[in-house]
Amino acid sequence: MNIWKQYKGLTLTLVLFLTIVFSCGCIAGDEPVVSESINVNNNTSGVVPEDFKVINESNEEKMLEIDSTSYTTALKKTAILELENGYSLKVLDVDKQEERILVSLRKDGNEYATRTMLTGHTYSVKDTKDQNVIYSIHVDEIFDNSFVVELTYTIKPEILLETEVYEGKVREIEVRINEDTISRTYRWEYENTEFTVEYEYNIEAYDTYSERSRYRDYTHFVNDPYDDLLISQITTQMGELADDAGYSRNEIPYIAMAFVQSLPYVSDSASSGYDEYTRFPFETLYHGGGDCEDSSILLASILYDMGYGVALIELPGHMAVGVKGDDNLEGSYYDYSGTRYYYLETTNSGWNVGVIPDEYINADATVLPITRGYPELRIGFSGTAKSNGYVSYVNLEIEVENVGSLVAEDLVIYATLESTTEGMVWDDLQTDTDMDLNVDDTVTYTVSNLHVPAGEKYRVGIWAWDSNANSEYVFSDWTTA
Repeated sequence: MNIWKQYKGLTLTLVLFLTIVFSCGCIAGDEPVVSESINVNNNTSGVVPEDFKVINESNEEKMLEIDSTSYTTALKKTAILELENGYSLKVLDVDKQEERILVSLRKDGNEYATRTMLTGHTYSVKDTKDQNVIYSIHVDEIFDNSFVVELTYTIKPEILLETEVYEGKVREIEVRINEDTISRTYRWEYENTEFTVEYEYNIEAYDTYSERSRYRDYTHFVNDPYDDLLISQITTQMGELADDAGYSRNEIPYIAMAFVQSLPYVSDSASSGYDEYTRFPFETLYHGGGDCEDSSILLASILYDMGYGVALIELPGHMAVGVKGDDNLEGSYYDYSGTRYYYLETTNSGWNVGVIPDEYINADATVLPITRGYPELRIGFSGTAKSNGYVSYVNLEIEVENVGSLVAEDLVIYATLESTTEGMVWDDLQTDTDMDLNVDDTVTYTVSNLHVPAGEKYRVGIWAWDSNANSEYVFSDWTTA
């Protein structure tokens, strides 16, 4: 192929951060002709729990008995629907894209279950003893603003059968806010022994964490290098608490499990304003709780630091921890390349290793073993094109960020104007800087005067790789010069 040769200039700008920072998005140009193309997988799928009976539309009339009363209401996210006899329902999350909501089921103000519900389905809700169906919920519609859901609920006569007060298990964390820090005191029990720890967090550090990218593999949240010191301090203190209480070293991981399980459920939208917002361990502890993926990441980080083999277990709409065990350990497990990872629930107290909630027993699961950290590169770019009638000249602004958990060594960036003929390019340029890119650092490249003949089709393709055997590739839509 005839490759046009013209002057190409390369400008390199490296943005180094002395503290943890994040830079995202593309750099806008006056005449953008290329766009970023990156696929990101989020854990946002819904799940229909088995202990909630799903009733087909054709059977709905049978459910609406003559002595039941039905109502329709619209609820905003975080709104509470008051029912009869102390029962209520709180909307924790509304996801328009996935057509699902997350609700908290309550009695006398105390939560006794959380469930995901899908639009167009009807769910029968039982009492705190899991005996009587006390009301049903039909998720009618999630409105376009994604903050309001319409529900039709039917109150059953059985809701009046239970009269005693449900005390629940209220878990409170003491909080003290100082000028520059916030202190939290955590209390939890293990085998009738109460443990207490207090941690102090820097508010400015939390603000810096909030700017970090969420678009990274789950495993990077577990072995994040900026959390290493904090997690090591926690594991050391867990060992000291066990010694002081007369427990053996073998009991330390169980004390840590009870600690994480005692943290209250805090939805992503309630603490961050986003429907899906994975937190680093520092952030979960700072908030004093989190959702299933946050508590799983925290516990996996602690157990991994203790030297145990762990994995994250990703389920539809849920996440838990897998603990490596041998054949003698009883309970449910997932086999990953010959290794058994026993299920461990993190979102409530009292769950033992190997016990899976009923609604997830037959659910498809993805096992994500926690290993040594690795780099993960993210590429963003924008560009402009100008033509003189014979040749179009393309200028690019390229950003590469390391959102992994290990330094990317000897980074190389390769920019191309790809031809429609596979394996051929109109023009290209490769850096040879051999630089290292630390975790959460971003490097910015300006590439000038890549060219393509007028009238020819092309697209921008950007590669980035390092000597750690990691690579990333993104490309634009096809366009005509």
